[in-house]
Amino acid sequence: MAEERLSVREYENLRYVGGPLLIVEGAWELPYYSQVEVLMSDGSRRTGQVLEVTDKYAVIQVLEGTLGIDLAGTKVREWVDVVKLGVSRQMIGRIFDGKGEPRDGLPKPVPEKSLPITGAPINPVARARPSDFIQTGISALDGFNTLVRGQ
Repeated sequence: MAEERLSVREYENLRYVGGPLLIVEGAWELPYYSQVEVLMSDGSRRTGQVLEVTDKYAVIQVLEGTLGIDLAGTKVREWVDVVKLGVSRQMIGRIFDGKGEPRDGLPKPVPEKSLPITGAPINPVARARPSDFIQTGISALDGFNTLVRGQ
């Protein structure tokens, strides 16, 4: 996912860190799905993606996790482009992490082109109607979260 990145703004008003999410106050200008850089107080950097923006807050998913992020000493730097992944036929059957780095011990594939990781949402009405029920024997799943083939 090596892309040329142009830094435009930095935000220091971090308000909450939990799980993979980071809440930044006053970052309403961040574009949806844009890539950000999380600058830690110790000098290390992590990559994130903007998931939600309101008039007061932005919600960022930190791709390498939020362990060790200090609200007071951490900044979020905006990048202009959306998150893109270099893709090629060499990726078929491979295992990658959330940043697109290989996890199977093989070398990184040579990308043929770079595509944004966001896509159009699936229209649920256009999907085939589920009909092949999978009985698990666990009443909570079978009754409240029914599984069907193709999900």
